[in-house]
Amino acid sequence: MFEGTISRRRFVIGGASVLAASALALMAGCSAGGTATGAAGTAGAATADAAQGATASEKITMVWLPDNSSADLTASREAIGNAITAACGRETELMTTTDYNVAIEAIASGSAQMALLGAEGYVQANKKNPKVLAAFTNSDEDGKLDGACYYSRICVAVENADQYKEGNGYSIENIKGKSFSFVSATSTSGFKVPSSAIVSEFGLDSSDQLLEAGSFFSEVLFGNSHAGSAVNLLSGDADAAAFDDVDVDMYLDLVSGEANTIGAVYKAKDDAEAPFDTVRGKKFTIIAITPVLNAPVCFNEDAIDEETRSKIVEYFCSDEVADNKAIFIDPEDESAQGIFEKESEKSCFVEVTDDWYEPIRKLGA
Repeated sequence: MFEGTISRRRFVIGGASVLAASALALMAGCSAGGTATGAAGTAGAATADAAQGATASEKITMVWLPDNSSADLTASREAIGNAITAACGRETELMTTTDYNVAIEAIASGSAQMALLGAEGYVQANKKNPKVLAAFTNSDEDGKLDGACYYSRICVAVENADQYKEGNGYSIENIKGKSFSFVSATSTSGFKVPSSAIVSEFGLDSSDQLLEAGSFFSEVLFGNSHAGSAVNLLSGDADAAAFDDVDVDMYLDLVSGEANTIGAVYKAKDDAEAPFDTVRGKKFTIIAITPVLNAPVCFNEDAIDEETRSKIVEYFCSDEVADNKAIFIDPEDESAQGIFEKESEKSCFVEVTDDWYEPIRKLGA
């Protein structure tokens, strides 16, 4: 197994109406109630023969979004790569990226056979190539899909938080005209979810108005990762910013309030590693928060055969992987760094299908 880096410079079931109604207030949980290139239209045809001719000796390439491509997550990526090899006996290459679109194109074109994508990134990849399909994701604390979510947050610097006060809580009303940082236009929790809430709150025609400086925001920045968007806020480059919890909280300390609630205050740790090393001690306040469907591990089914896919899914949804501390890290271990946390004894990977992500598609309808 080896890593390669690509560079170019990660919801509540019910759809968009539920998001718009609930984005400005805390929801307690989720309920089910190389270079990657190639034309999207020919991705399926270009990779079908490769899958049919695959042998056990051919490597499997798994591509990662920028947030999961950082050096401090190397051990976590390698543990997942080792698990892929253990499942099917094939060598694994781990393709890191610095651009969301590169990761999406890699899986859509078939230059990568596997990917861990955010929900919106998955929807975009599936739109480019319908053979890109979700396979499994990390469960909730009960080992199920019902509450399998993380959180999209809109935050402001703590010293400016009073500007967004409304009664005993906070409002996004005053973000209009401010400078704002998103993660990427293809990020679920760093663009799609917060932009949908803003569009609904202000009655905008579309989220396109949020992308152009001077249209709604005075300036629009992109962090290219959740950490990058948070640093844009804490460094003072942006007045407000969108980013999630799972990709940044390893760098933060909760100062006051309850975790992942409106009004909670976080601080960049005094010994925070890059990119937070430049904003150590800086604080922000959450002014809006929404739960988001967990990110899927997906396959390009034209680029990897069904037998191999089945072996990988079966192994990753097994107790052996669920109990692997290198894949599901102990959240109480401050020295452990990983992509997935063992939130309870039942935390594991569970199979998921394309239709579970339909609410994300409806946001763009």
